[in-house]
Amino acid sequence: MWRKSDLLGLSALVPILSFIFQPMWILGIIMITVSFKSFDLNFRDSIYTAHFRKKTSLGLLLLSILEGITGFGAGPTTSNFISEVTFGLMSRGLSLELHLALITPLALLFVLHTVSGFGSILISKGIRNQTVYRYVIPAVWLGMYIVTVYLDLNYFIP
Repeated sequence: MWRKSDLLGLSALVPILSFIFQPMWILGIIMITVSFKSFDLNFRDSIYTAHFRKKTSLGLLLLSILEGITGFGAGPTTSNFISEVTFGLMSRGLSLELHLALITPLALLFVLHTVSGFGSILISKGIRNQTVYRYVIPAVWLGMYIVTVYLDLNYFIP
């Protein structure tokens, strides 16, 4: 069953498609706006739950492993080893492309995981101001999302 908070995780993966179709990052922003209720403190499926942090941590683990493998595959001295291990599927060029394509989703999922944890800490400290959870934290997330996508796409767009 899909939850509203799952859209936030998917929005972190959307920038991978930006290398194929540049304006695709706008879809990520739309997904964030649609899932705005996920930032509500009283919503049972908010990003401040332990379940959500567990899902983002698993996503971070997977993306970190992939980032490491593709980084070794793109390296001048380790690319031959990765190419042999993957039976020639991961050439040095493909590894570099995948390595660069995974930067944005990894950074965005990390930011989302961090923002979620920060909100949970505020909850545990007894801070219940709805403005913080509904507006400040989403604004920080959206700002970091836009900055990350901009910096990543700035590398690829001449």
